[in-house]
Amino acid sequence: MHQHICTRETAEATNYNFEFEVHLFLRNWICQHESETLLRFDQSLDEYLSNNALRDFFLHSVHPLAQLLQQSPIACHLGRGADEVYFDPISGDPLLAPSEQRIYNLAHRMDSERMHVPFRSVQPAKQTEAGDTADIATYPAESESLRYNSGNHFTSRPANDNVFDENSKRCIVKSAGNLYVVFERGFLEDRLRDIKQRMIALHEAGAQGYQYFVVCSRHSPQEGHFGASLVIMDPSAPHFPVRVFVCDTLLKELPHHPRWWPHFIAEYANVFGDAISEVIEDLSHPLQKVNVKDDQPYRHDWDCPYYVTSMTKALADIVMTNPGLIVNGSLIDVHDAMKPLMQDYYQPDQTIKDRHDIKQVNRLKRWNSGLEVIRDLLFDVTSNSSYEV
Repeated sequence: MHQHICTRETAEATNYNFEFEVHLFLRNWICQHESETLLRFDQSLDEYLSNNALRDFFLHSVHPLAQLLQQSPIACHLGRGADEVYFDPISGDPLLAPSEQRIYNLAHRMDSERMHVPFRSVQPAKQTEAGDTADIATYPAESESLRYNSGNHFTSRPANDNVFDENSKRCIVKSAGNLYVVFERGFLEDRLRDIKQRMIALHEAGAQGYQYFVVCSRHSPQEGHFGASLVIMDPSAPHFPVRVFVCDTLLKELPHHPRWWPHFIAEYANVFGDAISEVIEDLSHPLQKVNVKDDQPYRHDWDCPYYVTSMTKALADIVMTNPGLIVNGSLIDVHDAMKPLMQDYYQPDQTIKDRHDIKQVNRLKRWNSGLEVIRDLLFDVTSNSSYEV
C-alpha cells in the first residue's frame, strides 16, 4: 500500500477552495430558507456563515450530508483520496478544512450511524455547539479521561459499525462450496450456536464432507475485542468440531496466549462443552500494539478490525487452496501459510513489518473506510431523486 505524500501547502490550498464552495452553498441555502436561519440572531451574513449557518442547515434538512454531496466540488473534496490529504507527521491527524470538520462532527450527531464517516469526527460531547472540535483546554479540570483518550485522534479512534460492514462485505464474498465466511454483528457464542444448528441440519439431510467456518466477531459482551476463528466440522458428528483455530491480534511472545484467551475458551465451552479446551489451537498473529497507560493517545492501536479482516481473508484463502493443510497440517505450518497472504502486515521474509509501516498501512485503511461511506452515500444521491435541498 504505497501512499503519495501530500504537502501541507497543497492541502491548505485545497481546503481554502473547499471553504469557498461550502460558503457559496450556504449562501444559496440561506436565500431559499430564510425562515429556517434560527441561529442567526443579529449576526451579519459573514458572521453567520462562519458560526452557525452549517448547524442550521443540518438542523433543518432531512438528508443534510446527502444534500451536500449533490454539489460536485463538495463531493470531490469529501471523497478525495488519502494522497490528497496532509497528515500530521506526529499525531497522524489529517488536515481538514474547518467546514469539513464541522460536517463530519454534525453528521456524527445524527440518529443514523450510516451518516457517521468513520474516524473523521469526535463524539458530540467533545464538540462545540457549532460543530467544531472543542479545544482540550476547554474541558473541565477533572476530566482527565476525556482529555487524553484515544477518541481525540484520527489514528486511534475506535471503528464504528460502518467499518465492520465494509470489512464484512470484503470477506463474505469468499464463501463458496463447503466454506462459510461468517462475518456478522454480534458475539462469538451466537455465531458458534448458528454453526452447530447448521451442522445438525446437514447431518439430518445426510450431507458428507468437512465443512469449514471462518468466523469474525467480537468475543463477548464482557470483552468486545475482535477475533477470528476457523472451525472445521464433520456432518456425521455435528455436536463437536474436528479442529478449531482461534486468532487474536495483540502483540505477545508466542506461544503465550493472549490475555482474553479465557473468553475464547468460555464462548466455545458454552456451545460445545468443556472438552473443547483440549481442541482449540492458538493461531494468533501478534500485530496489534498493546496500549500503554499514560502513552500519548495517538499512539494507541485500535486497528484490530483491520488485523482480524486480514486474518479472516487469509484463512478463507487457505481453505480454498489447501484444505489438507488446514485439516492435517501443524499449527506452525498453518501460521506460516497465512503470512504471505497478509502482505499489508508481513514482509516477504515472513517477518512482521515495522510499527511505523503498519501505522501507515492502517492510516490509509482508515481514510479509505471513510471514503467507502461517502461513496455509498454519493451512489444513493445519484440514484435517488428524493434528496432535495
